[in-house]
Amino acid sequence: MYDNLIDMARELGREIQANEEYIDFRIKQQNLDCNAEIQEYLKNFNSKKNEINQEISKENCDNTKIDLLNKEIAEIYKNINSNPVMIEYNLSKERFNQILQKISLVINKSAEGIDPYMIEVNDDHNDCTGSCYSCEGCK
Repeated sequence: MYDNLIDMARELGREIQANEEYIDFRIKQQNLDCNAEIQEYLKNFNSKKNEINQEISKENCDNTKIDLLNKEIAEIYKNINSNPVMIEYNLSKERFNQILQKISLVINKSAEGIDPYMIEVNDDHNDCTGSCYSCEGCK
């Protein structure tokens, strides 16, 4: 059967969770979740998004109000993304996602019949999604 593959996947999951990049990502995620300033910005951002959606859905929407809301949303977005805690979170998330992409690449290419030890996984292919439809750089 395939029970041994599931067991190996669980072991891989355990190894992922023990990885330094994963631990750093989770810490940065908790820092983000506990940061009152960012949470307030996110709450305001979502509130303004709801306001703009409600205004747009009206039969006679007010374009001036929509423009003002768009400006407010852009300013809140700028504040969120310039916050050091958010910057650290995004960098950590990107590093961890690169690891997951590399793992996915090995699994997907192996499932296509390629020898897993012949699959190149290096930092030159940071944007690799595991699909070669958009690129031929791995071959």
